[in-house]
Amino acid sequence: MSRLGGTLSELARRCSVSPSTVSRVLNNSKQGRFSVSPEVRQRILDTARDINYRPSMAARNLTASKTNLVAVLGVAGMTSDRVGPVEEAISAMAQVLDKAGYEICVQFLSSRHDRFDLPPLRVDGVVAVGARTDADVAALDALGLPYVGLNGRVGENGSAVVPDDARGTRIALKHLVDLGHRKIAYLDHWSVDATHPSVYERRGAFRDAAAEFGFEIPPLNLPLLPADTAWDSYYEPFVRQAIIDGGATAVLTYSHQGALSLFRTAHDLGLKVPDDFSLVCFNNEPVVRLSVPSITAIDVPSTRMGQMAAEILLRQMTSADPITPVRVRLDEALLVRESSTRPKQK
Repeated sequence: MSRLGGTLSELARRCSVSPSTVSRVLNNSKQGRFSVSPEVRQRILDTARDINYRPSMAARNLTASKTNLVAVLGVAGMTSDRVGPVEEAISAMAQVLDKAGYEICVQFLSSRHDRFDLPPLRVDGVVAVGARTDADVAALDALGLPYVGLNGRVGENGSAVVPDDARGTRIALKHLVDLGHRKIAYLDHWSVDATHPSVYERRGAFRDAAAEFGFEIPPLNLPLLPADTAWDSYYEPFVRQAIIDGGATAVLTYSHQGALSLFRTAHDLGLKVPDDFSLVCFNNEPVVRLSVPSITAIDVPSTRMGQMAAEILLRQMTSADPITPVRVRLDEALLVRESSTRPKQK
């Protein structure tokens, strides 16, 4: 076996034919009166396999009417301590697209380009991850290219797959109220750059549930954090104001990271979950099942979100009909664990 990834020129040289002949054979192209003997064709195919030849995506893009390439835009990163439902959805989406024969180009966030700039390649479709405003995807919306928003906003021409965060918030709070909690706090994302639609949807649903179920919200006086600021300074004031001084017997957190941070802060302040307060979080990540106690969580349907985004995009990329936007909202589920119990009688 030759080295990994032989070139077109090397393949042509080994077979004693021109690069154009190799290209036509590998693309199974007739191109007018082009023909080649069965022996030469088989030699090209065998040699391509021997040297592990793969065609250049950039070169193929120059002539192909379809590129079988999908751009995934808006991915913040894949650091181990920040992986959550969105990253899981991207993984599930990639598996569906890969099985359908599509290559995937992931454009990570960079200071050198806008959040949803297309890469310098022709693509058949786009997945826009976590767009916060219509302005984020305005350029995509004007292209006429199939695109799907994954857990984010889209323009009028875009399809979207999002979780039903309002329902998830409501069922979490209904669970706590049914346990007997009458003063509940919400660990929100109070920072300048926390502008994702889920922030507003969960915040609004929390206040709506308080009115519907009749529980009290402890008063909080916490500063709005600057953009790109670590949340470490936020947790102790929250615990002191919401639980120690405010008397909350339960907390719902925007994320699993927030829940784990409250665990640590509560421990440092001499509080225990669920003895001193019950805890429920969004995102059913493995770590919330493994913590002690395990954490009751709202399960965001990440795998299904990614699969549906891919399925919608595949239909649109392969259809000759005009693009008809599809909007899907998926239910979230409550997984009850050790961190939520009836409030301790005082």
